[in-house]
Amino acid sequence: MAPQPSPLLVRFEKHLPQSGLALDVACGYGQNTLYMAQRGLISTGFDLSMKALAAGREAAARSNLTVSFVQVDLTRFSLPRNTFSVVICFKYRDPQLYPTLRATLRPGGLLVYETYTIEHLKYGRKPLNPAHLLGRNELRDAFGDWEIIFYHEAWTGRGVASLVARKPFSAAGS
Repeated sequence: MAPQPSPLLVRFEKHLPQSGLALDVACGYGQNTLYMAQRGLISTGFDLSMKALAAGREAAARSNLTVSFVQVDLTRFSLPRNTFSVVICFKYRDPQLYPTLRATLRPGGLLVYETYTIEHLKYGRKPLNPAHLLGRNELRDAFGDWEIIFYHEAWTGRGVASLVARKPFSAAGS
């Protein structure tokens, strides 16, 4: 069975633009990249894993979708400013990436971000490295000057934070 898109992305699909460029940061097997392409977005997925990217390319070919999958080390890569209408990131945390994500989204662009929090350690499931886990309110603090469409942190059953936010049209939110 093919991996399904993130429930958060599906839940907030009505906020996705009808067209434009979409970026899936740390895309893994590309199920979210493909989901955005199915909705008419010109979608690109970045990941370090060649194996995952190859699986994404195969899934795109089977679905007859044109999607770009690019092997990228996100710690050594810069993105163009004000380019993407949508940026999504799931199951990946690097606070040094937040300014890049803020800058690469176009004014009015949508950010969908969800990953594990430090609370996740209580449940003994991966990831177990605290450096890969969000602190409390970390995403809200990093993007709190944007229009927050949805924000939630779960502390029971698993530790996860979910954010859907729109970059303001003013220069202050870049």
